[in-house]
Amino acid sequence: MYFCGWDGGGTKTEICLNDGRGTVIGQAVFGPLNPNGASRETVLKTVRDALDHMAAQPGGLAACGGLVIGMAGISNESARAFLSGALSEQGYRGNLRLLGDQEIALAGAVEGPGAILIAGTGSVCFGRDAAGNPFRSGGYGYLIDDCGSGYFIGRDILAAVVRAEDGRGPETVLTGAVFGALGVSKVPEMITWLYSPETGKKEIAALARLLLPALEQKDPAAVRIADRAAEELSCLALAAFRKAGLHAGELALAGSILTRCAAIRQGVTERVQRELPDVRVTMPRRPASYGAARLAETFFQPCSPS
Repeated sequence: MYFCGWDGGGTKTEICLNDGRGTVIGQAVFGPLNPNGASRETVLKTVRDALDHMAAQPGGLAACGGLVIGMAGISNESARAFLSGALSEQGYRGNLRLLGDQEIALAGAVEGPGAILIAGTGSVCFGRDAAGNPFRSGGYGYLIDDCGSGYFIGRDILAAVVRAEDGRGPETVLTGAVFGALGVSKVPEMITWLYSPETGKKEIAALARLLLPALEQKDPAAVRIADRAAEELSCLALAAFRKAGLHAGELALAGSILTRCAAIRQGVTERVQRELPDVRVTMPRRPASYGAARLAETFFQPCSPS
């Protein structure tokens, strides 16, 4: 018997197979899984490819003791129904649990009480206390939240450009970087791009990559943006720990903003440890797919007779 976890994303799906004792016996990567962002045909192919990989294991699909799939937007009922139906149509009828991506990320990231702080396109802090009770802060979407995220940084970069244009802020190398990235030469053209129906949160979040080169040049506007992101992300983590009444444990930092930007990562670490010195700030111990497989073991493994 084996247990399987899928970390389903908008660009790829990582799967992990465990032997029931936490030992990895197989890993693979397939295409997008999220029906909120990929076509249904693409999702169906991913499901088929991943199940084919499981079927190739000793005992096939029947030997799978349980499958846990984590995915952003899984609370969307139509997405849940479509994914469940696709699994059934492709031959999987075993134990199944569909969870949010933050839940499987946490399961792989920390051991014992603690939380994971995720800053990618969006942001959220999700954790469990010593009794296993979940807690969270943030994650309410880009219109009112996602502080410190890629979207948040991309928006601040655009704001720095218009503030420099008006003289409300300092001149910044971000102006040239944004113009180059968008293929424009003037602020009005940038604004036309920004408010185009084709421009959404992902396109704005993609501009966050321009922050790192600007930070290397010690650009004042970029430094302020990084500092603001670190402040907001540390606020997410501190609020989550205090809500749970936790003063110790692990805080794992995940997502492209925290893994790629040392200035933001360091800023978060310093702020959290200044307020909660017994919280250990670290990188995730294991990937989210491993966390999903471990949860499958926990949920579905038969209890040993006493």
